[in-house]
Amino acid sequence: MTRSMENLQTPVGEVGEPILVIDVGGTNIKFGYSCNSQPLDFRKLFSTDALRAGDPIRALALMVEDVVAETAIAPRTIVIAIPGFIDTDGDRVLHAANIRSLDGRRLGDELGRRAGCTVLLERDAVLALTGETRAGVVQDADHVLGVFFGTGVGAAFMTDGKPFRGSGWALEIGLMPFLAEGPVPEGMRPDCLEAHASGRALQAIAARHGVPIDSIFLASAYSASLADDLSRFIRHQAMAVGMAAAMVSPATILLGGGVMDMNGYPRETLIGLIEGHLPLSETRRPLDLRWSRHGWTAVLHGAPAVLTEHRGRGSPQSRVIRTAGRQPSPESNQNQ
Repeated sequence: MTRSMENLQTPVGEVGEPILVIDVGGTNIKFGYSCNSQPLDFRKLFSTDALRAGDPIRALALMVEDVVAETAIAPRTIVIAIPGFIDTDGDRVLHAANIRSLDGRRLGDELGRRAGCTVLLERDAVLALTGETRAGVVQDADHVLGVFFGTGVGAAFMTDGKPFRGSGWALEIGLMPFLAEGPVPEGMRPDCLEAHASGRALQAIAARHGVPIDSIFLASAYSASLADDLSRFIRHQAMAVGMAAAMVSPATILLGGGVMDMNGYPRETLIGLIEGHLPLSETRRPLDLRWSRHGWTAVLHGAPAVLTEHRGRGSPQSRVIRTAGRQPSPESNQNQ
């Protein structure tokens, strides 16, 4: 857990309205605040296992109470980064592969009722990429593909400053059909990308070789069999990036996620493999590949954009995200 109580003074009024941002990951749930489009100096982590042990809405509500009590900042809006599929109503979690207790829950409405404020949901990959386009390494880029390797695998595509959504969950590539060799982590579909290129797949490799997950890439220097498994793992990640790029034709590719930040992770090897999966010679376009600057805190920079979309009545996202605990107006129903 990281936390600081300094620089938590928030301006009074609409412009300075603080947003509580929750990044729900497969391992940890991270909390932070955004105010005036800038992160406040506060971070707090909880174990995601709390959502698996009982009612996940109650568990999240207790975490929110704990954070608000510690900071004395009661938000009007909570933005949650969801690692999975969100329904077109912007409120119901359809499927979260690594947190199945959230499946089918109307998280925005249910948590909003408990917390007494508006709760907005966004896919974690979209929120992270939005943050990097607003305050990170791709501020000067357009047509940006972001691929993130954490406990699971997610991707998002930004063009003209807006995320591409398809019918709602475009580029949720973790469940993309993918046939590969190697053991599959327990409880995962064997024929999907996440089973072979995610943090959970990496944990399975570490367990099989009896090495700590935190030092798995360094340990490969002393084990040929481990090095072979990790080489295959990196190849699968490169294929994932190549396939996502083939679908959206990005001008820039952003890579991030906890796996990429691990000690000893072979970034240069990955870059070389990705180059082999892209039509660089055919298109005569150079590879513009960048690494995430902010890590998970990119969602703090991206959260204000979710609130702006919610308030912009003419935007597609605002037509499917509604204020938690309130019925949509007849006018909004006509827009849906």
